Amino acid sequence: MAYHVRIHFDDLAYAYEQGTADKRYFLDVQTGEIVPIFVDMLERGANTEDAQRIAAGVNTRYFLLPHKRSSDGYAEMENFIETVSDKTAAEQLVRAIEGKGAFRRFREILAIYPEEEDRWFRLKNEGITREIEKWLDEKEIVLEGNG
Repeated sequence: MAYHVRIHFDDLAYAYEQGTADKRYFLDVQTGEIVPIFVDMLERGANTEDAQRIAAGVNTRYFLLPHKRSSDGYAEMENFIETVSDKTAAEQLVRAIEGKGAFRRFREILAIYPEEEDRWFRLKNEGITREIEKWLDEKEIVLEGNG
């Protein structure tokens, strides 16, 4: 059974990027709403009404959106650096991803090299699109209208 949902693809991409093990997003296939669930709030007894509603309709009305793990993001940066032809830029990026704050430093260095920055965001967005499209296919969800 295919679910036809009116939602913007960019909203799904945002939830994919912002989701974590502690903050999960569910797509309501009846309304197109993306519902966030915060694990720590549930542990404190808050937001239980939403959680119960979602639990009652999981995989029939509410579908858990995948999320990008930080380790995936780190691996993407490493793989991207291997494709940078400017040796100086590549060396700076390698140093940038060492230790805490790697993602921020990586973006700061990329900003110095606009062509590489554009290429990074294009490749990153293509990867996000592939992951979401794969998930939509697996769940038999079809975007309609402004999707």
